[in-house]
Amino acid sequence: MARYSRFYLGRVIKLGEMSSERLMRIVQSAPVIPIKGTRYTFTDFKLFGPVDNPNGIFARLAKYRPEGSVAVVRPEIHQVGTELVPDLLEASSEFVYLPAFSGIAYRHVWNVLQKETFERVFSELVSLSDQAFFARCEIQPIADLRTFVTRLARLDRITMLSASVNPPNPLFGPCWKSLFEYIKKRGLSELTIKEEGDKGIDTKIPEIAAAMADSGPAGHADSMMEPLLDGVGDAALLMAADGYGRAKVGGTEDGRLVTFKTSDNQKSFQMPVDVVPEELFREAFRYLEEISRDRYLEHK
Repeated sequence: MARYSRFYLGRVIKLGEMSSERLMRIVQSAPVIPIKGTRYTFTDFKLFGPVDNPNGIFARLAKYRPEGSVAVVRPEIHQVGTELVPDLLEASSEFVYLPAFSGIAYRHVWNVLQKETFERVFSELVSLSDQAFFARCEIQPIADLRTFVTRLARLDRITMLSASVNPPNPLFGPCWKSLFEYIKKRGLSELTIKEEGDKGIDTKIPEIAAAMADSGPAGHADSMMEPLLDGVGDAALLMAADGYGRAKVGGTEDGRLVTFKTSDNQKSFQMPVDVVPEELFREAFRYLEEISRDRYLEHK
């Protein structure tokens, strides 16, 4: 029976002078960085599409030890011993990056190379490259709207909305078009918003998110977008849910104060442990294309 791994979907937020082309070049010639006795780098890269204009790249984030030991059998004395091995691989996480969506799908390796570690190390490897040139990147999660809506629906009222969002590239969404235009006009690399209302914030987030997550007619959600044009907090929350930042919601549930984040409901899918690069690319493309269609995301 085939074993499966979970792959998480996110956006690669390019900051400073970072570009998709530079990011893919860095993956192919990444540095090695030491963290707490182990080392990390990218390996086994593979480009998809034309070499001069690739549609994406596959690689592995490798975690290894400068020197490790393995158990070996010594038949001449009928005993098991250990043997030192240089650059011993501890774990690796396959990923694909798709520039058309600023999208990335990466494998979560339980207890060894978890998604939080992947996100942090990926960003560090890219930022420390000789090719970074005052550029860096971050991975932000794409929220699963259906799960997010279910969580929102349990709240009696929403008393806090907070979000940190980054300029989208290359997609933007009509639900947060006004906020996108504001960020662009002000030349911002990040915008942080926090709204609080002890008696409950007047927000249409639950209705909008429910409509966007609904599998019904597309016009249902589209007709509700206009009220959001002046709702900065609402727009920032949806922008973060689409993978262009992180957001948090607080409120009351059965009289108790609760908070949850968009990153708690990250979109993911499963693939075999021994996944083929081309199959991972196709599956990630399918999910990212579906997300763009369902959330009305458009190219700038």
